[in-house]
Amino acid sequence: MDRLQAKMIELDLVEKGVLEKLIFEEAFENILQECRDLALPNVITDVLKYLIQHKLVVAKYPTETKKSKPGFMYDSDRMKDYTYQATAKGIRHLS
Repeated sequence: MDRLQAKMIELDLVEKGVLEKLIFEEAFENILQECRDLALPNVITDVLKYLIQHKLVVAKYPTETKKSKPGFMYDSDRMKDYTYQATAKGIRHLS
């Protein structure tokens, strides 16, 4: 087993389903809408926090310009204030 495989975590069906929706940057409301067939909104929120914690997803803070910036920190009590996108590490977990 090489080093890359050793660091891979196992994702369940819901975690993988949420991650698949985040290839492109998405608003929190869109994630809940697109994943409504996977789980309840509170479960999707917890999954998103888990994916962020494991650096599979990054929370971005929208700016006045079209580009958003990855946030140094995000407030998990204000999930609607951010957009989310899978990281390179997250995309590797989809294959």
